[in-house]
Amino acid sequence: PPLGVAPYHPSMPASDYAAFGDDAAPRQTRGTIFMIMSCLLNVLLLVGIVVLSREDSGALAAPLAQRSAAPLYAMPGVAGMRNTDILTVDANRGKAKTRKAAAKRYKVTSTGKVFTKMAGKQHLNTKMSRKQQLALGKKRRVEAADIPNVQGCLPFVKVK
Repeated sequence: PPLGVAPYHPSMPASDYAAFGDDAAPRQTRGTIFMIMSCLLNVLLLVGIVVLSREDSGALAAPLAQRSAAPLYAMPGVAGMRNTDILTVDANRGKAKTRKAAAKRYKVTSTGKVFTKMAGKQHLNTKMSRKQQLALGKKRRVEAADIPNVQGCLPFVKVK
């Protein structure tokens, strides 16, 4: 540090900075000023939100029988909101896309049967006989209980 300026240390009391002049004090108070300014900004934001939400306070204070039948998703305090401003989107259905990992694992025949590789041939097969290993290399038909999962992964394939 330059001559006459004290090195800042959190454990050093503020009274020790007086010996170094006025240049050392701003380092310690800079964080305090920042905290005070951020608290003031938060208070101003909260006051603004409260003022905006009270614009429509007359409608909220009215008895339940006099209130208009507003939808549940309409936010009070937002000027100009109508039912037509909300776009309705079916959350259960998105764009149909083929899952590429499933497309590589399943093969669908022209008649709609689904085939996949048998499990158990990747490793630990030294104890298997040659006949058992060859049998695991063949394709097997996907069970009927798994067909809905395959249809969800492959939406453009006609599966029976």
